[in-house]
Amino acid sequence: MATVKELGAAIASHPQKVTAVFLGFDLWFDVLATGKVGAKMFKKGGIPATEDEPEGVVKIPLPVVGRDIVICVDITLPPDGFRIAP
Repeated sequence: MATVKELGAAIASHPQKVTAVFLGFDLWFDVLATGKVGAKMFKKGGIPATEDEPEGVVKIPLPVVGRDIVICVDITLPPDGFRIAP
């Protein structure tokens, strides 16, 4: 069973910059419960939004760890499974 600690090690050792992680439900729940998940605003195209976006630009908050690694739930994975996306 993968743990939050093992997920962190896998992210740290990934050869490319990680932009998103897809987590099985139980692991996603465990990550959210760590208190280390923040929110970052993104705009269309999955581009991080800045504070000086023009009026009318739609922005949505997504859960992130670190500076900008998006945390996604993937119910097709085993409850403790994960997949890292560069």
